[in-house]
Amino acid sequence: MLKTDVALQLRATHHKMIQLMKAKISEYDLTFGLLNILVRIEKNPNTNQKQLAEDMNFTQGAMSIAVKRLIENDMIKQVPLESDMRYNRLNLTKKGKAMIASCKDHMTERYENIFYGFDDGELTQLYNFLKKINNNLDKINKEDCL
Repeated sequence: MLKTDVALQLRATHHKMIQLMKAKISEYDLTFGLLNILVRIEKNPNTNQKQLAEDMNFTQGAMSIAVKRLIENDMIKQVPLESDMRYNRLNLTKKGKAMIASCKDHMTERYENIFYGFDDGELTQLYNFLKKINNNLDKINKEDCL
């Protein structure tokens, strides 16, 4: 039962972390999916809608709706390719960049709060335990995919 209790604690921790992040992104009228799109655009400047849909396993229609919403929220803009005006690159606006920076700062602050009272030795130990758990999960996932 101890293993089950530990797994349930990990689940509760994950759920609480999601709630912290949801509270922050809801200030911008966004969802996790839209935030994920913004982060991908940040990492791959000048990507286009078709590439993004393929990378994220979205249909073209679903990506079109998401991009439209991000444009309406002034988070991204479409910039026509000089070589072919039929295609648009997606770029973050100042508001989109500021929102991502704000979310990163918010979570960094929360991480400080989460680990309040932990010393470096405890954090190292916890890190090693979690890394071991994630390696086990990777093995399980690989076996399930075979």
